[in-house]
Amino acid sequence: MEFRKAGATGPELSALSMGSWNTYSRLSFEAGVDLVQHAFGLGINTFDVAYYRDKPHTEVLFGRILDVIGKPRDAYKIVGKVWFFAYPEQSLTSQLDASLVRLNQEYVDVVITEHPRPGMDVRKLTEDVAAIVTAGRARSWGTLNWTPQDLLVAHEHAARHNLPAPQLAQLKYNVARCGVVDGPDYQRVFRETGMTLHASDVMEGGILAGRLQPERNIGIDTGKIRDEIRAIVPRLTEIGQQFGATSAQVALAFAAMNPATTSVLFGATRKSQLDDNVKALELAKKHGAELRPLLAPLAVAGHENDAPYQHAAPLTGDFIMN
Repeated sequence: MEFRKAGATGPELSALSMGSWNTYSRLSFEAGVDLVQHAFGLGINTFDVAYYRDKPHTEVLFGRILDVIGKPRDAYKIVGKVWFFAYPEQSLTSQLDASLVRLNQEYVDVVITEHPRPGMDVRKLTEDVAAIVTAGRARSWGTLNWTPQDLLVAHEHAARHNLPAPQLAQLKYNVARCGVVDGPDYQRVFRETGMTLHASDVMEGGILAGRLQPERNIGIDTGKIRDEIRAIVPRLTEIGQQFGATSAQVALAFAAMNPATTSVLFGATRKSQLDDNVKALELAKKHGAELRPLLAPLAVAGHENDAPYQHAAPLTGDFIMN
C-alpha cells in the first residue's frame, strides 16, 4: 500500500480510502468487522465516514467496528464530514462533536465540509472550520466539491490570519468526469496552495464497473451526462482486457495515477472488492503511462460541480430525531 500526504501539512493517508455511504448499513455487524479487518490487512488505513440523513447510524456502526477490532488510534485515519443542514444555528464544531460521540473518537484526522451554499461567507466558513482544527477536534481540514475560486479565497484568508488552511479537496473525479479537475482552474489551486485531491465517485456508482443500472442510490448526476458515461463502458472494458484487468480496476487506476491524488475513495461490501482495488494500484504503477493516452478519449464533456445537497429532504421512514 502506498501512503501519500494530504496537502502540504495534512496527514499521510493510504492511497485507497474506504467510504461508508451504503456500506455498513447493508452488512451484518460481523460482516462489517470482517470487511474492515481485511482492509487493515491490505494496508488500507483511511476511512471516510459521516452522518447521512438516509442512514443516520453509519458512524455508530463504524465506531463500534473499530472498538471490536481494537487497533491503536495512530493505526488508522478517519476522514469525517460536516454539513450545512442546520448551520449556522448549529455550529460546525457542535456538529462534529456529535459525530465524535457517535464514533467514540476524540478527533478525526481530516474534517471535510460541504461546499458553500449561495450567499455564504467563505471567509467566515474558513474561520469556523479552522477553529475545529485549532481546538484539536480534527488534525486538518478539507472540502467537498468547493469551487476553485472559493478554495483560493479560503487558502488566502487562512494564510493572512495564520489559520489552518484546507489541505484536501474531495471532488468527483473519474475517467469520464475528469475535465473539470484536470482543467486549469483546479490545477491552479493544486499548484498554488499545495492542496491535494481526494478522488470520489471514481466508479460512477458502479456504472464504470459494469453495473449500468445500479439499484441503490448513487451520487448526483451533475451535468446530466450519465447516459454518455454508460456509453463508454464497453471501450473501458476493452482497454482493461488488454492489461488483464477489469473496467473497475482501470477506473480506479486512472484516479490513482493523477499526480494530485492523495487517496482514491471507494465503496465496497465484499473482501474480494478490496483485493481487486489493491490490484488496481499495481496496475497504475506498472502501466499508468500506457493507460492514460488510451483513456483520454473517454472523457465526457458537461460535468459540473455538485449543487448543494438537499438536507431539507425527509429523514428515512418514520425516523425520530430530537
